[in-house]
Formats: sequence, C-alpha cells, structure tokens
Amino acid sequence: MKKLLYVVALLVPVAAFAQTQTITDVNSLTTKIVGLLNIAIYLLTSLGVLFIIWNVVMYMIKGGEEGAQKKAAANVGWGVLGLAIILSIWGLVNILTGTFKTSAPAGLNAPQAGIPNSGVPVVQ
Repeated sequence: MKKLLYVVALLVPVAAFAQTQTITDVNSLTTKIVGLLNIAIYLLTSLGVLFIIWNVVMYMIKGGEEGAQKKAAANVGWGVLGLAIILSIWGLVNILTGTFKTSAPAGLNAPQAGIPNSGVPVVQ
C-alpha cells in the first residue's frame, strides 16, 4: 500500500504540470501524450541505471554467498539488457526520423545520439 502511495505522490506533479496547456484537437493531445511518454522514458532509464548500480553493490557485498552473488550477477545482466533495449528504441526513432525527414512536435525531440543528419538527402 505504501508503494502505491509513493507512485501516486510521484505522478501528482506530472498531472498538475499537464494542465498548463489545454487540449483542443488531436495534435495537442498527441503532443501531451508524447511529452508524458518522454518523462516516463527518462524515469525508466534512470531507474534502470540505479537497478544496475544497486545489484553491482550487492554482488560485491555478497562475496561469500554463492547463490546471492549469482542472483545479483544475473540481475545486472538483465538490467543492462533492459537499458540497451530502452536506448535502442530511441536510436531507432532517431534513424527513422532522420531517414524520412519527419519532425516531432515543437520541443519534444528525442535525444540525439551524436549522429549528424547532414548527409541524408531530403525527400520531398
């Protein structure tokens, strides 16, 4: 029950900030949804990094316990895999956006991977 209260307490500011712009059409609704999903992706990425760090520390602490050490090592592996999946989705979105020269709504661009788009021909 306490965990549910913590999650609700974390999401209340998001709902409050979501009320600053009125939703009048499909484009504004899409912009709002994309903004909330970006916040969720940032949150999941940071939780993934914390999960990996926590399990690395647990691996080092549980040096003598064979079963606990194997479990922590497996959790680190799953955490790295999950983080790689999250980041590869962002990379795929950037590749598709650059290939088809589409653009996200103003202010809601996906994080750039440091790959310049200058060599891609513009499709008209």
